[in-house]
Amino acid sequence: MKRILLVTITALTLVACGNSDEPGAAPATTAPPAAPTSSAQPPAAQPQAQPDPSQATVDAGGAEPNGPIDSNTEELPENNSLPDVEQHAPGSEYPICLGLDSTRVVDAVASLPEYFPGEPWIATKIGDLCAPFTWVRADTGGTVSSPTHLLFFAGYNYDYLGTATLEPTAFTSVVGQTADTVTVEYRWPLVNDANADPTGGPVTIDYHWDGTQVTMIGTLPPEVTG
Repeated sequence: MKRILLVTITALTLVACGNSDEPGAAPATTAPPAAPTSSAQPPAAQPQAQPDPSQATVDAGGAEPNGPIDSNTEELPENNSLPDVEQHAPGSEYPICLGLDSTRVVDAVASLPEYFPGEPWIATKIGDLCAPFTWVRADTGGTVSSPTHLLFFAGYNYDYLGTATLEPTAFTSVVGQTADTVTVEYRWPLVNDANADPTGGPVTIDYHWDGTQVTMIGTLPPEVTG
């Protein structure tokens, strides 16, 4: 009797194990391992930010129109080699060409001692404005016989070199000029001459500039120098 029962139980067990159609009876399966990811595979593309329409459009050169220069763009230096419209001598405020209102002339004329008390000297005439050696005439008083001074200027900065004579002279005029020489004519009144019509002379004197100083070529008579 025990043998029959054991056989029966064994048979039932075999039937239960062999019935693979039951959902719960299916053996567990192991998923195949995932294929390794290659390191050369590019990462997933990130979403690009949309341009802000309020910002200025950047051109192909990488710089905004009328805006800052891109960090990869070389900024060209300013061209300071072009001369100014009003040229000046290097290291000096004075213009290359002289004028009656130039600071050099104004200061030189103001330095002359007064001849008539209370009557200042006034620059009235000038020679070649752009010559390397030139002259300026200063007058005081209002008559033809009033004394005059001739002032000389030379060099790139038109340095003031002094007057033609130590004391001012009357009836004096410039009759010629070159790059380094100014020619001056002197007259003087004789006895019975009208004050405005001197008949003494004339004597012509050259004032030559050698690049350093002015030399008087000729001799003035005592009637001129007093």
